Amino acid sequence: MLVTPERLTYLVLVADKGSFSAAGREMGVSPSAVAQVIQNMEIDLNIVLFDRVAGKAPQLTAVGKAMYLQALEVIPRLQAMEKRAQAFQAGIEDKLNIAVYGFTLFPTYVEKIAALSNRFPELIINLMDVEDITALSADDVNAADIIIAPTQLKQRHGYDTQIIDQLDWLVVASPSHPLAKLKSRLTYQDLISHRQVITAENLFAEKHLVESLRLSPNLLYCSQFYQIESMLLNGLGFALFPSHLAEKHFAANALVELKMEDSEQQPGWPIELVWSPSLGPAGRWFVEQFVEL
Repeated sequence: MLVTPERLTYLVLVADKGSFSAAGREMGVSPSAVAQVIQNMEIDLNIVLFDRVAGKAPQLTAVGKAMYLQALEVIPRLQAMEKRAQAFQAGIEDKLNIAVYGFTLFPTYVEKIAALSNRFPELIINLMDVEDITALSADDVNAADIIIAPTQLKQRHGYDTQIIDQLDWLVVASPSHPLAKLKSRLTYQDLISHRQVITAENLFAEKHLVESLRLSPNLLYCSQFYQIESMLLNGLGFALFPSHLAEKHFAANALVELKMEDSEQQPGWPIELVWSPSLGPAGRWFVEQFVEL
């Protein structure tokens, strides 16, 4: 092959750095070595890539510019292929499926996902919604490798699990909601005449968990977390909302906490980390940000 990754790299460096000596310093070789690579490429292809005038920076010819622009497209792809191959050689998986739940996607978990992305830049991270998971078998290639969600009563065969946190609830509403205008602490009797926005039952919000949140007979069920958030922000009702996720809305004055006389009544939901024992180094590193393996 006459056009090699090495030759394209030298072509780009000379054009970008403006000289053979600067390109050589970048590559850790002598200017003559750079010039030799370019010259051999020109001879093999029977073209002139650079116009060379003594005392002036080498300038790309018309054909040199065309190859330079193509090289800018090709080199990053080749580098990505090389890094991916090195990752496989090191045993690092190429993709990680992480399933999360809207109510439990706390900022600290987002930070850890960002840290995973930074530490393993070639890793494809596929964020999934646990409500969309139809199969939780570790043998299913499309199943989640890692899950962060409320604890389920049933056992997940083929997975390891550990409780890592707790979802604590606050009673909240929009500042424009009638309940938000009451000055005294509220009783649960105050709530029953108002509509409550509440999550619908699903794979992870099982019936007993949803029932533990019900404070009013007047309900607006939502299948997705973003729907609950949107309904609340638009004043369509009050809701029990995760304390971890309410802080940003409090700061923006978009939601307010409804102070209850008996604020200790609502039980927290345990949050568990679930992972496949067949994780590669990237997946294991992520799990180790939460638990000791």
